[in-house]
Amino acid sequence: MNWIDIESEVKPQKGRVVLCYCPGWNDTGYQVAQWDGNKFFYDEQPNTLFSDYVESWNIFMEAD
Repeated sequence: MNWIDIESEVKPQKGRVVLCYCPGWNDTGYQVAQWDGNKFFYDEQPNTLFSDYVESWNIFMEAD
């Protein structure tokens, strides 16, 4: 996988589902989320801090 660093100027398309690498957020260190144009989020997140934990992200490729 080619991970994109959170500091990169490259950002996902708004509303795009991505896989986030977020050590410290949960036990696995990964979370499926969306980009809202300013931050990463997912519907079930317990607070608004999730995006602060994201270090990099990757776009899911569609399966055949």
